[in-house]
Amino acid sequence: MSESLITINQRYKSSTRIDTDNTDFSPFIDEFVLHGTAINVLDTISREFENSTQRAFTITGPYGSGKSTVALFLSCLLSTDTKKRSYALKKLNNSQSVITDFEERFALKNGWQTVKHVCGLEAPANSILVSLLNAFDEDFDKTEIADFDDDKCLAEIKKILQKPSKNEDGVLILLDEMGKALDYQSRENKDLHLFQSLADIVQQAKRPVLLMGFLHQAFSDYAKNKDVKTQKEWSKVQGRYRDLSFNPSIDESLTLVGDSIYRAPKVEDAIESKYADLISTVSGAFTNQNKNKHALSKTLPLDPIVSLLLGPVSRRRFSQNERSLFGFLASHEKYGFREFLTENYTSLNEELALYRPEMYWDYLYHNLHHLIVTSQDSKAWLEGSDAIYRAEQKGDELHIAITKLIALLTIFGFHNQLHAKRSFIKDYFVCRGYKVNDVDDAIKELEARTVIIYRQKHDALFVFQGSDIDINNLISEQIEVISEGVDWTEACATPQNILATAHYHKTGTMRWATTKLLNKFDTTAFETFVTKPKTGEAFTYFVLPTNPEVAKTLKENAKEMPFASIGTLKDFTNLKTAAIELIALRKILKEEKKITHDLIAKNELESRIKFAQANVDSEIKNAYTNTSWSYCGKKLATLPLATIASDIADKIFHKSPSVINELVNRSKPSGSANSAIRKLMNAMFENGDEKDLGFDDKAFPPEKGLYLSCLKSKGWHCETPEGYLFPSRWTNEAIAANPKMHALFESGFEFIKNNSSKQHVTLAELYEMWMLPPYGLTAGLCRIYGLALLKSLEGQVAFYDWDSTKQFVFIPELDEELVNKIYKYPSEAAVRYFEISEIQSHLLDNLAKATLGEGTNNAAILNIAKHIVGIIHKLPTWVKKTSGESFTSSGENGLTKQARDFRNKVIAANDPYKLILDDLPTVFGFKKDDPDVEEKLGKNLKTAIEDLSAQHEILLNGFKQIIVNMLGEDFNTALKERCDVVEKEAKRPKVKDLAKRLSHYIDGKTKFEFVINILTGVPERNWTDKHLRSGLDELQNLCVQFRRIESFSNFSTQGSSKPLAFITTDKKGNHQEFSSFTKHDLAADDDVQSAVNNIEDAIAKMPKEKQLAALTNLLTNLMDQTETEVLDDGKS
Repeated sequence: MSESLITINQRYKSSTRIDTDNTDFSPFIDEFVLHGTAINVLDTISREFENSTQRAFTITGPYGSGKSTVALFLSCLLSTDTKKRSYALKKLNNSQSVITDFEERFALKNGWQTVKHVCGLEAPANSILVSLLNAFDEDFDKTEIADFDDDKCLAEIKKILQKPSKNEDGVLILLDEMGKALDYQSRENKDLHLFQSLADIVQQAKRPVLLMGFLHQAFSDYAKNKDVKTQKEWSKVQGRYRDLSFNPSIDESLTLVGDSIYRAPKVEDAIESKYADLISTVSGAFTNQNKNKHALSKTLPLDPIVSLLLGPVSRRRFSQNERSLFGFLASHEKYGFREFLTENYTSLNEELALYRPEMYWDYLYHNLHHLIVTSQDSKAWLEGSDAIYRAEQKGDELHIAITKLIALLTIFGFHNQLHAKRSFIKDYFVCRGYKVNDVDDAIKELEARTVIIYRQKHDALFVFQGSDIDINNLISEQIEVISEGVDWTEACATPQNILATAHYHKTGTMRWATTKLLNKFDTTAFETFVTKPKTGEAFTYFVLPTNPEVAKTLKENAKEMPFASIGTLKDFTNLKTAAIELIALRKILKEEKKITHDLIAKNELESRIKFAQANVDSEIKNAYTNTSWSYCGKKLATLPLATIASDIADKIFHKSPSVINELVNRSKPSGSANSAIRKLMNAMFENGDEKDLGFDDKAFPPEKGLYLSCLKSKGWHCETPEGYLFPSRWTNEAIAANPKMHALFESGFEFIKNNSSKQHVTLAELYEMWMLPPYGLTAGLCRIYGLALLKSLEGQVAFYDWDSTKQFVFIPELDEELVNKIYKYPSEAAVRYFEISEIQSHLLDNLAKATLGEGTNNAAILNIAKHIVGIIHKLPTWVKKTSGESFTSSGENGLTKQARDFRNKVIAANDPYKLILDDLPTVFGFKKDDPDVEEKLGKNLKTAIEDLSAQHEILLNGFKQIIVNMLGEDFNTALKERCDVVEKEAKRPKVKDLAKRLSHYIDGKTKFEFVINILTGVPERNWTDKHLRSGLDELQNLCVQFRRIESFSNFSTQGSSKPLAFITTDKKGNHQEFSSFTKHDLAADDDVQSAVNNIEDAIAKMPKEKQLAALTNLLTNLMDQTETEVLDDGKS
């Protein structure tokens, strides 16, 4: 890439340090710009030295103004190096404002010994003493001096300065960055007697001594956060020092800027010639700027407006840390001057572009906007930004350029009489190539839209001031009101979370510590620091007390607070200041109603709040970085907080097993992780007796990864002599390989045993214990290890399910529903461990024979209970609810009271121990002290189980018997053929459906229960005694209809005859059915018709009931009786 034709002098790209050893002094002196402000400072100091006893001075000026450079030049003027001194004096004598007798004023012969000291945030007395000793080549022990107090240091300084001089004319002490020393004194709550005494020592020294300190603000400003009395004391101390202002004027700034820009000769003449008219226009438009034509020409290719504004902008508070006068020229920031040079001056071209005011606005907006909106210029800046935004909405390039120029002059030129007069704006843009009419029209349009406004007092244009609210004044007032009584720590309530990184890499578990500023210590705070943290919560607090009383109380209780680390920080000044400002801003936003309707003020306030919050966050971070920590009363090494957090986590969670699996080992597993956990738990439930839980060797789904990393490799599932299982006893090898995991298994087992004596133990309670120290398991691991533990303890614990009755119900074995609750609703899944040492083995043996069919041992109580409960729970639903009613024609084989009571007790059982030893003997009417109780109980238990198991079959047989009796046929082919005929001929749906289902049952296509379903009208799962009794009645009714349809069907097969049927009942209520045949054509026969007429005449005068009775007698005598049905009266 071609070298730029215009470059920035390298000397202006960084700040000057006075303690730098300038062996090659000539370039520095040559390039040093000796402007009026610098000469005035040198002249004043030299005059004061010659004509008064004043020997202590402070030079006060903004960052980047050249204070340190002047200090170095003064050291050259007074140097003991004759060559350097002569070269500097020549520069001074050749300046515009000549100091003719500088050498005489200081009586220069051999030069002055210079002590160059750069202050920092450290004890100033000790560091200044060290710099003096170094300057005079004195031997000293730096460690020893570090222990000196201020008085001791001052005594040593006095001793050095009281010594008679050797060859030097005097001692020049330069204290650069003196403000940092004052900051340190303020933060440490120290007074300024040090600097007062230092000034006195200098004044009283036997040799000539000159003390110069360099500040950015007055002494008292460094104590602005102190009370009024302290501020006054600090102001008095400054009285010992003669303060000289160092703030270069616009003219001097122009000289500095012009001196910092190097232009190739072929560019220099061309650009000055091209823009001579523009220079004249700008210099002539502003008061006292005609003299700066030459200086403005030297700043090209900066637009002369930009050159004039650089000085005022550099003195603004927001740009102090940016060294903006030269920082702007040298930086590579977006829209900056260096970027402009790169784009326009890598080669010579006719355009010779200038860096225009609108470019400078864009530079400030994109790089310093966030600082400006929190400064004293925020209101004007936001008004300017708003004006430019509105100009952009409807205006063109000219409208925007005019608005940006006026905005810059409004904000930064006002105090320097740089006003945007209408005539100047026109002349300026005409010089830039625009037509005067276009410029005039643009100004009028901007005025019409109130983007800009004319103010007669200044005869100039300004951006429209849309806000009358002075945010800065409001903030100052609010801070003054609240600064003394407010709890400033409320603005620092947002904690910082610190990951215990090393602990995470060792255990696989993320654990977070958190920070807490504490302004008061009460019971709530104490409880916080002593309460065991669950996984997912902060496991420890880095507590930083903000006042001595709280700090003292915390230290006294430190050993009782295992979940808190106590910090010590001496100075909270910066944090407190930032916090109070944030509180004040929030209070203004909440209480100042007029801001709600002022968009500019509201935007300004919101920007200030954002900045203030960021400032608070930064100060909090600094505070915690500079804090020393102790844990349980023991001081900790100075290490990063993450390292300290890891060490504490190792202590708190010393039994935490290592599970390196990010999918599951987290407080809140993801959706995919939860899916994998559920699939793994299903495999644990279904395939616990298979190798690798039945996972395919060639596939690797997430759940298999969980199995390998969480179970198989940790000893939870392995091959044993009994096959693959979850072991209830771990081998020595497994324990040695995974001691912490075995400890977790033992802790779970012991927790269940110890808490089972009086109540059930829910999985939620187990999880809670595991999630607390010293284990600290995550939720995902709790689910997996919870189920693994229960699988290991099968046969030793009883399982319980929280059912719809809102109580725990004993279930015979681990089932799918309980596994689901272990995952999703652990509070609804419970277990209980039972000690069986007192159970009589003979009783268990008899019960086992009655239930399992074989003898057993003492450990089988749960198996017996599970088997009994399993038998009852597998009974048909109606058998578990029946009152014992018989559904047979004989009325026999109903459920006995003993069987019914036994059934009810088992269904309600939630304690297998109580069921076996207490409930069963009570149900069967035996006493525990009966010598034959074991044998009798076993016999009765077996009978009750057989009775219950037979009920369903008895019910089916009862229904079948009615069908056989009423239809006169067993369930064979003949009955099937009859059913097929009735299904075809029947018109009533129920009869048709009954015939169809009977046919399917005979064919073996369906169960007999489906026949009963149509009779009861409900499915089998909903059968009750009432349904079944109604079903029996309905069956008898349908069988009668079945036979009737059969009769009609038989009659219809007899040629020209048609069937005739008649049904009635006798006096006992028994059904009587009569039938016969008649020919189809007899209805119209004369004899038949005559008989009908005679009968009608005979009975015409009789009541209807008698008519029916007469006809009934006739029909019963004429027709054949086919069947007599006895109506079931319901009696047994």
